[in-house]
Amino acid sequence: MPEITSQSVKPISLILLVHQEAETIAQVIKDFYDKVIAKIPGSQIIICEDGSTDGTKEILKNLAKQYPLTLDLREQKRGYTGAMKDGFALAQNPVIFFSDSDGQHDPADFWRMYPLLEQYDMVIGWKKNRQDVWYRLLMTYVFNKLISLYFGTKLHDIDCGFRLIKKEAVSFLLQQTWRIKHCVNSELTVKVRAAGFSVGEIPVAHFSRQFGASRGLPVKKLPKIVWHILSGLPQIKKDIKQIKAGQTKP
Repeated sequence: MPEITSQSVKPISLILLVHQEAETIAQVIKDFYDKVIAKIPGSQIIICEDGSTDGTKEILKNLAKQYPLTLDLREQKRGYTGAMKDGFALAQNPVIFFSDSDGQHDPADFWRMYPLLEQYDMVIGWKKNRQDVWYRLLMTYVFNKLISLYFGTKLHDIDCGFRLIKKEAVSFLLQQTWRIKHCVNSELTVKVRAAGFSVGEIPVAHFSRQFGASRGLPVKKLPKIVWHILSGLPQIKKDIKQIKAGQTKP
């Protein structure tokens, strides 16, 4: 893998999705800024906040006085998928660095992922030693197997919310209909592959969540979420057929 320096890296747009992260968001932004953004001139930090009620908004407003943040604050919750789409639309730079904001990723892994953009249009962080409770590990394993069988993918962690994406692939995705509200990263991945974009992955660090419960896939709503995802897969497959028939990589 070729070595890189901060001078050789193109400006990036970092997108952080934030909801109810008052206890962690200040440290998360500091880590991303110190380890990545401050070293790449011209880069931007986009914060898509999603109707938090725990003081997150106020903390973000104060942090914007210290860091170059583009704040997209909402009074009503739009959901993970809606926040991601809005963040993509705000991204201006050639490379989009997308991450959840729960403090479970190491921003420094960016420097291991970036060289893979020489080969791929999307680089996914693979949480090889995932630090989650057992039932989330089981759900992830089953989900990855299901997606692999249904769409013919060969990825370890297709829904991971820690990835680099070239602007061309993001522009393509913004033209598509996004079918599912949960595990949408997997949908976007299979669609960019169908359009001829290349997708790679690399193991990254993953830490235990320090404060509060995971914001993803709440157990009480799990049956409804599973049904929503399963019912959306046939439509995604139809979309892929249409993409392959008429969409080519720019």
